[in-house]
Amino acid sequence: MYWSLLTSRVKLWTLVDNYIKRQNSKDLSVSSMTAITHGSPVGGNDSQGQVPDGQSQHLFQQNQTSSPDSSNENSIATPPPEEQGQGDAPPQHEDEDPAFPHTDLAKLDDMINRPRWVVPVLPKGELEVLLEAAIDLSVKGLDVKSEACQRFFRDGLTISFTKILTDEAVSGWKFEIHRCIINNTHRLVELCVAKLSQDWFPLLELLAMALNPHCKFHIYNGTRPCELISSNAQLPEAELFACSSDPRTPKGWLVDLINKFGTLNGFQILHDRFFNGSALNVQIIAALIKPFGQCYEFLSQHTVKKYFIPVIEIVPHLLENLTDEELKKEAKNEAKNDALSMIIKSLKNLASRISGQDETIQNLEIFRLKMILRLLQISSFNGKMNALNEINKVISSVSYYTHRHSNPEEEEWLTAERMAEWIQQNSILSIVLQDSLHQPQYVEKLEKILRFVIKEKALTLQDLDNIWAAQAGKHEAIVKNVHDLLAKLAWDFSPGQLDHLFDCFKASWTNASKKQREKLLELIRRLAEDDKDGVMAHKVLNLLWNLAHSDDVPVDIMDLALSAHIKILDYSCSQDRDAQKIQWIDHFIEELRGNDKWVIPALKQIREICSLFGEAPQNLSSSYFSQTQRSHHIFYRHDLINQLQQNHALVTLVAENLATYMNSIRLYAGDHEDYDPQTVRLGSRYSHVQEVQERLNFLRFLLKDGQLWLCAPQAKQIWKCLAENAVYLCDREACFKWYSKLMGDEPDLDPDINKDFFESNVLQLDPSLLTENGMKCFERFFKAVNCREGKLIAKRRSYMMDDLELIGLDYLWRVVIQSSDEIANRAIDLLKDIYTNLGPRLKVNQVVIHEDFIQSCFDRLKASYDTLCVLDGDKNSINCARQEAIRMVRVLTVLKEYINECDSDYHKERMILPMSRAFRGKHLSLIVRFPNQSRQVDELDIWSHTNDTVGSVRRCIVNRIKANVAHTKIELFVGGELIDSEDDRKLIGQLNLKDKSLITAKLTQINSNMPSSPDSSSDSSTASPGNHCNHYNDGPNLEVENCLPGVIMSMHPRYISFLWQVADLGSNLNMPLLRDGARVLMKLMPPDRTAVEKLQAVCLDHAKVGEGKRSPPLDSLFFGPSASQVLYLTEVVYALLMPAGAPLTDGSSDFQVHFLKSGGLPLVLSMLIRNNFLPNTDTETRRGVYLNALKIAKMLLTAIGYGRVRAVAEACQPVVDGTDPVTPINQATHDQAVVLQSALQSIPNPSSECILRNKSVLLAQQISDEASRYMPDICVIRAIQKIIWASACGALGLAFSPNEEITKIYEMTTNGSNELEVEDEQVCGEALEVMTLCFALLPTALDALSKEKAWQTFIIDLLLHCPSKHWAQMNLFCFRGHRFGRSCVEKLLYCVPLALHAYSLLGQRGLGAMVP
Repeated sequence: MYWSLLTSRVKLWTLVDNYIKRQNSKDLSVSSMTAITHGSPVGGNDSQGQVPDGQSQHLFQQNQTSSPDSSNENSIATPPPEEQGQGDAPPQHEDEDPAFPHTDLAKLDDMINRPRWVVPVLPKGELEVLLEAAIDLSVKGLDVKSEACQRFFRDGLTISFTKILTDEAVSGWKFEIHRCIINNTHRLVELCVAKLSQDWFPLLELLAMALNPHCKFHIYNGTRPCELISSNAQLPEAELFACSSDPRTPKGWLVDLINKFGTLNGFQILHDRFFNGSALNVQIIAALIKPFGQCYEFLSQHTVKKYFIPVIEIVPHLLENLTDEELKKEAKNEAKNDALSMIIKSLKNLASRISGQDETIQNLEIFRLKMILRLLQISSFNGKMNALNEINKVISSVSYYTHRHSNPEEEEWLTAERMAEWIQQNSILSIVLQDSLHQPQYVEKLEKILRFVIKEKALTLQDLDNIWAAQAGKHEAIVKNVHDLLAKLAWDFSPGQLDHLFDCFKASWTNASKKQREKLLELIRRLAEDDKDGVMAHKVLNLLWNLAHSDDVPVDIMDLALSAHIKILDYSCSQDRDAQKIQWIDHFIEELRGNDKWVIPALKQIREICSLFGEAPQNLSSSYFSQTQRSHHIFYRHDLINQLQQNHALVTLVAENLATYMNSIRLYAGDHEDYDPQTVRLGSRYSHVQEVQERLNFLRFLLKDGQLWLCAPQAKQIWKCLAENAVYLCDREACFKWYSKLMGDEPDLDPDINKDFFESNVLQLDPSLLTENGMKCFERFFKAVNCREGKLIAKRRSYMMDDLELIGLDYLWRVVIQSSDEIANRAIDLLKDIYTNLGPRLKVNQVVIHEDFIQSCFDRLKASYDTLCVLDGDKNSINCARQEAIRMVRVLTVLKEYINECDSDYHKERMILPMSRAFRGKHLSLIVRFPNQSRQVDELDIWSHTNDTVGSVRRCIVNRIKANVAHTKIELFVGGELIDSEDDRKLIGQLNLKDKSLITAKLTQINSNMPSSPDSSSDSSTASPGNHCNHYNDGPNLEVENCLPGVIMSMHPRYISFLWQVADLGSNLNMPLLRDGARVLMKLMPPDRTAVEKLQAVCLDHAKVGEGKRSPPLDSLFFGPSASQVLYLTEVVYALLMPAGAPLTDGSSDFQVHFLKSGGLPLVLSMLIRNNFLPNTDTETRRGVYLNALKIAKMLLTAIGYGRVRAVAEACQPVVDGTDPVTPINQATHDQAVVLQSALQSIPNPSSECILRNKSVLLAQQISDEASRYMPDICVIRAIQKIIWASACGALGLAFSPNEEITKIYEMTTNGSNELEVEDEQVCGEALEVMTLCFALLPTALDALSKEKAWQTFIIDLLLHCPSKHWAQMNLFCFRGHRFGRSCVEKLLYCVPLALHAYSLLGQRGLGAMVP
């Protein structure tokens, strides 16, 4: 097929040299010529070569040796025919294939199938040779036996003549080429005649091509005269088969071909085929008639009368006699051609050559319609498609002739009117609509027929009914095709037809399913598209509205109808489309007034239509723009809404409608208590939630897009019916959301009524009714009203309080106290933000504001505390007591958040530390390295602790390297991650650093003259608040720090005393939130100054009184009725003994001595021993006291140990002259001191407790002579044993219970099944260390305890049955950590066989390797 895309340029390749030689030698009379066509100026390297367009080139060289790839084998000395394979074939055997020039066939196939194809038409060329051979075989009847000949018919012959007769390149060939082509065509005609009686379709197609007067070849050669018959010869008509009637374009070569056909007796053979041959079918008839139906104008009348008139008469009878099955088969074969139409057309053409054949032509037209009707009535799809094709051809022809012939004498019999009448009389549309409508191509054919019928005004209402019925209840493909068909045709319908179609829609709508209604709506919408005059749109809009009003229509279908309604209004092309939209809005407003069921759809439609109008530009207010708007009559959305508000008071109308609806639903809810507002109630289309929300959404739309203010009457009406008198919770929630949006960045509530509305409505609502959205609503009103009154100052995204008398502040406190936890937390955050962001007028009185706020909180706490004390013990008031406790927790939370926020705003290093970090935490040694520095900096070992801050470590590093703090910035990295300077206030314990952790430091030189800006460098992120990185030497600011609320509270003992009472109350009432809330607040405060001073004074006074007696005041402080006071005072004592920083550090050494001398160690040991200590307190409080007491005891016992060793060492020294003699010591005491000295080398841990050891050594120097007085006894060890035993299984409350109860706890747990709480682990760990110190100080106790069964059980439980495997290992480590531990285990293994078995089990579990 490539040849059809080639250009029309042609090159003639001639054998010029050979031709000249032949002429000179008179060897040949005709030169070999070849017609070729190529597709481009540059092609492949053909054997013939290439030449520029319009030029010729020798096909062969001038020598006698031809190219093997040449298109012709002839040369100057033409070899005999037998040498070329073109002469007579050798004798043929019966079993052999007939002789055929295979070489020439192969060459022909190659030449015609090249991209630059060549057809060898020259004399003695391959085409001529093959034609003559084919004619010879056909005459002999042997062609069917030759496969090569059959292939030549199918391929080579057809392709060759198609190219040379129909290609665009015909006009570019020279006359010699055309002469060769016509000669070969004569041979083709001869071949066709030889095969005519055999119905050979390829040859019949070629014959039709050769005799087609409209082919390129005959058009180009149309002026050439006849050559077979002289133009001057006057032959009788009987001897002429064809002649030319137009002297200007005689097309003589075509006439010659027809006469050639007749001369060869072709017409007679054709005639006989119709009457004497085998049975004919449509395809054969079409193929036989087609060639002569095309060239009928050149046939002589004699030829037509003799040969074709009989054929014209017999063909209709032949076709009529076909059975339905035969016709169905013919229709299937005819799927891709128009045989029937072509037969009738050819017969009509032939009949028109004879005058007086009008009736024949009419009969042929009638016969054509009969055949079409028969095809339609056949159930075959192909038959129907062919019939539709025929009908459309007839329609096209009658339409063409109607416009073409203005002369009535020239009119065809079959006119458009007759065709329309035939369609109507034979019910063609009904037949066509019966099936196959799922095929788009089928419906496309039907559309053309319907357009013709509509045009001829022949479409009846019954036809419309039939069309609509054809899709009813059918497959969606059929529905789609029919709907598409109607959408295309609707614009051609008359008004009456359109009305009838809409009646069909309405009738179908009633019983249609949901899906069918969706399809119908889509069709209806499409009918109104591109409506210019508005007639169709008006009809469709009314239809959609009426359909949507059907009571049985589901909401989603109704929404689809209304959506289509909006789309039609939007796409309307009419000039008065804005007026049309406003007209419909007025219609919807009337629905809103009088039809309760249609309120929501009406509101939706009004909103959607208003949204079709554009928003006004921002510069609308300019005079020029306003004039332009008025001159062009531009109608903007806010103009429309304002007009609606003026004409209909739409906001008031909707607000009243909402109130009316809420009254009705309130009555309904009274009768239907189980109604769910999320569901659709009976008699409605929407749920209650939708009814309310849609009205609110519409009101917000009017206010926002119409630039309207919501006035006071409507605002109060909406709030009252939804918030105050809510029927369901969702009503109030919707109200909160709506008013929150209304009070957004661009409020829609009239600012002049904000304060009155806030005070009269919002603040009157019960705080317990507030939800998250309610709190958001309150917050927006609160800020807006106070900002307008000048009490709050808006600053970026925050607000500053500039007046303490805020409107709504009391209500905010009520929200904190009375609302749910989530809402209360939000209210607490708001309260905190307000009081910690003071305006310029209030900042000068910050301390007073702190004191007032603190006192206000404590007043609220005191009121609730008194109430709780009254309710305590009343079983009927448990719920009231719990509610009051929750209120106290809320107030404590407010105070906690307030103190935290104020502390966070203090960016400098704290000197007055809060209780939570007033004592020294776990010791850490941090390794600091300085890689990649310009100057060598040694690695640093920084001592810190878990209660130290990152900023303190940073300053320590700067001081150690003696850097210029004004020009140095230091960056710290842990694990490759930067520690931002914003984290300088974080505690080291919060970074999860361990002992010997590596910190990488980077020093950067900075210019102190350049201001620090967040955008100044890539490292600007480290220069955030306060520029900490450049102020490492900033010390604390005591004046500012004393103004912090936590510090203020620590200066007044009434606060800490009351917090002790609150915590005790929470503990007594078993309300952990209340207890813990008070204690968290205590930890945020620095140690109470009065408590510290009292402890220091008592210890100092007692130390001066005398030795060996405890001062009653000290004992009474710790054995009083308040467990929370005891817990707090033990924390204060430990902070005084092991302070984290100033000011407690200043007198730490003196207090250590005074506390020890005043009986501090017996005091804390008695806390561990006495079972009447804190008898009724909860486990958490007891655990805290024990932990503090154990830590204090560990420090003091360590000091006692060092003091004991020092005392023995001094006693062993020789007496110096002039000094008092020392009391001598015995050998046993000496040996015990040596063992104790050895033990103190490893206990407490030298690395993690180095600071404690140092302080103990210093303390021991001052009390070495008194150390023997404070030695623990075996009772202390037994008490600590019980604490370890109970805490290791998480049951510290059993510390004074019988041993059997503790053992049962161990038996109930499996090893590793539970993990201890962190607090229990801490108590257990501290107790183990204290017990180890006791063994070191009292080694004889080990022998006594190892013989006791309780001790053995204790060891087994601790090592085998401990719930935490981790702690089982840690316990074993504690025992083996020093000489006494190893001795303990060794004696245990020796004396207790059961323990030996236990130890073997530990070995199996991988724990035995821990013990050397």
